Amino acid sequence: MRYILVDIPDRENFYPFTLTRSLADCRVGIFTFKERWELFAKEEVGVFTVNYLQILHAEQPLLKTQESLYFINVTCIPNKELLQQIDQLKEGEKLISASGKWIATCSKERSLANILMAIYKPINYPSAQFINDPIHLLQLHAHFIKHDFEWIKANGKSGALDNTNRVLHPENVFIEEGATVLSSNLNATDGPIYIGKEALVMEGTSIRGPFVLGQKGVVKMNTSIYGSTTIGPSCIVGGEIKNSILMGYSNKGHDGYLGDSIIGFWCNLGAGTSNSNIKNTAGPIQMWSESKQMWDTIGQKMGMLVGDYSRFAIQSSINTGSYIGVSANIFGNGLLPKNIPNFTWGVLPGYQFDKVIEDIQNWKKLKGLSITKEEQQILSHLYKMNA
Repeated sequence: MRYILVDIPDRENFYPFTLTRSLADCRVGIFTFKERWELFAKEEVGVFTVNYLQILHAEQPLLKTQESLYFINVTCIPNKELLQQIDQLKEGEKLISASGKWIATCSKERSLANILMAIYKPINYPSAQFINDPIHLLQLHAHFIKHDFEWIKANGKSGALDNTNRVLHPENVFIEEGATVLSSNLNATDGPIYIGKEALVMEGTSIRGPFVLGQKGVVKMNTSIYGSTTIGPSCIVGGEIKNSILMGYSNKGHDGYLGDSIIGFWCNLGAGTSNSNIKNTAGPIQMWSESKQMWDTIGQKMGMLVGDYSRFAIQSSINTGSYIGVSANIFGNGLLPKNIPNFTWGVLPGYQFDKVIEDIQNWKKLKGLSITKEEQQILSHLYKMNA
């Protein structure tokens, strides 16, 4: 493990998702950021994040040595040429973009301030591309799906599609071992369709690529999915979905609309829940920025950002451009507020911490898992910050 992904300089730009995990562990397309870097590096990569999240990556002995390591900005999009440039760095050298944004450093230092601020010999790499924030992530979503699909197709063999399906451009459809797709419409004209291991697409489903269904994910009967959409591992979805990301272990299992949105891990959207992604006036949308503590104008189309462990009651009506924090238990009449903070109960503060942990444990049991000690420590840290 010579490469260490660093998310600290820009992590606040990716709230609410980076409140509970490193950006390296967030998913877009088939892979997380960490998994994607590992494909290029052809080895395991480490993660260097803020102290309260580092417990999720404690088994990294190289960080405790004096060896030179390659510290890499996780927001930089990996490619073969970039990795070659990083490999050529010598101790005390760093790689920067044409605009001066930090890409990578070769260093024996273990302090972020020393890694970023010490006087190094900079080497310019003008063609670097970065992800700026979750809105930008949705804009690049199709790129990630297509790139990930090309890697999967070049390094594996698709299973056979059952002849009960109707398929356009079957060469752009990849079915992993143990997946089941029956009596569905798959249109890969505008982008690839990837179905992960042991995933299930039930009959009557219609999917337009680019689309990803992660391992053990389930698409329920008569679901309509438009690209670009990523349904992460062990998610259950139904209804209508468009240009959205469910990172993993989350559910939108019933009718209702989800569009232009990113949903974190372990979330649940109750039956009939829908979000708006465009204003009645078709005017510019304002969305709460937790990092800036202000409302940002973000464009003409946007649904919602939903932090890990948050859940919506049945028939929830979610406003255009909504920001939802971590572990909120949301219910209420009419259009919900556009800014729902961490640990909200209904639409107000007051979700008691012991109840937070109990409820997450109940949801995890449904998928055969349990809340970990590390997760509880992270949530406790956030809860105390909110107090």
